[in-house]
Amino acid sequence: MKKFGLFLLKNNVQWMTFCFLGWLIWAACNWNNLELAQKITLGIYAFLIAHEYEEGYKDRFLELMAGRLMKINYKALTPGLTHLSQAIYITTIFSLALLFPGQLWLTFGVIILAIFEGYVHNMGIFLFRLRGLSPGWWTAMGMAAFAIWGLVEINQAYDYTGIQWLWATLYYIATFIAMEIGFQKLIKNSFSNTIHSARSFLSERFGTKQ
Repeated sequence: MKKFGLFLLKNNVQWMTFCFLGWLIWAACNWNNLELAQKITLGIYAFLIAHEYEEGYKDRFLELMAGRLMKINYKALTPGLTHLSQAIYITTIFSLALLFPGQLWLTFGVIILAIFEGYVHNMGIFLFRLRGLSPGWWTAMGMAAFAIWGLVEINQAYDYTGIQWLWATLYYIATFIAMEIGFQKLIKNSFSNTIHSARSFLSERFGTKQ
């Protein structure tokens, strides 16, 4: 049982992908009956799955965020551990948005995530002084562009109030924090250590005192 658990842990990106493929098959069988919000959610979902593989290639993004920014020896951790909370987070928020298309704030939550990913990968080039693009940049840009297009389509097709965006923002912040708490607990780190490491990195980057 322990070996099976370690197998699932090590391959959590793959089982996250299988969950997406399950939704994709379901969508293909019910395409004509899907809401616009579900189709846009599924498109962002596809970009994000591809994004996880682009980021994960040779652990390049993990090396930047965990290695350089947070100063964590991620190579000493159990394989897959650093991505587990992220896999659960992605599968959960997209599944909820697909299950409940009438709750637009769930769709807006994944749109916020997609646009934020684009912002993060552009900022990463500057923060880490990269000579090229940040790992995951191509799919992040494609995802952000698709999300913006989807938002335009939703604005034309749906009549909704601004409260949907308030719920979406609170939902995104709460779930993102929950994911980060899960990540910190899994790697047995603390937010105080992470904040200290990030401040140290930014101090070195901009040449300021902590």
